[in-house]
Amino acid sequence: MRDEPYTKTTSDLNLRERKAFGQLTADTRTAVEQAGIVLIPDDGFGEYEGPVFPQGTVDFLHFLRDHAPSGTTVEIAAEDTNYKEVALHFDIIRLATLFVEYVAAPTAVALIAEYLKHRLGNGLKSAEARTAVVVHQKDGDREQTVRIAYEGPAMNVEGALRDAVASLGNASQSGGIVSTSGPLKALPDTRKQQGPPRRKKKRKNRR
Repeated sequence: MRDEPYTKTTSDLNLRERKAFGQLTADTRTAVEQAGIVLIPDDGFGEYEGPVFPQGTVDFLHFLRDHAPSGTTVEIAAEDTNYKEVALHFDIIRLATLFVEYVAAPTAVALIAEYLKHRLGNGLKSAEARTAVVVHQKDGDREQTVRIAYEGPAMNVEGALRDAVASLGNASQSGGIVSTSGPLKALPDTRKQQGPPRRKKKRKNRR
């Protein structure tokens, strides 16, 4: 396990520009657009072109809904009928990517850290995690969406992501778009497709 965490900040797509968004029903799109935190999938894996999430995403979703601040809704950008997970065959905790507005980014970071503590327990200090937060910023006519990716010790997730989010605020004030990188190690491509979860995902607070 590496001694230092790594983060990488790059440009990304807005919520409506994502492939998965176009595959949603009208009701789900509305719920996703109104949510404070959205779990977004990867666009396919191997020969499968549909949305895929990391193994354990359903539990992550339930945790976020149970622990999000009052008034913050959590949705997932996928339909029950085409939900699929991929399993990873090495010792690293991989979480679904979260999409948030800039104002909600600190909340998302704190929830990620709390979930890792909940899931790993005493194993937090020895585990590695891989996660990402896509942050949308709009200030008048200026708009940007960036992905903050993290890979490193699970116990350092909160501090590393919090600092990366803070750098977005600094870049916004100075008129620049931040793009930083630490050496994110490429992970072995040993994932496999897994069927949809047995438990249905319940959506609440739809309008």
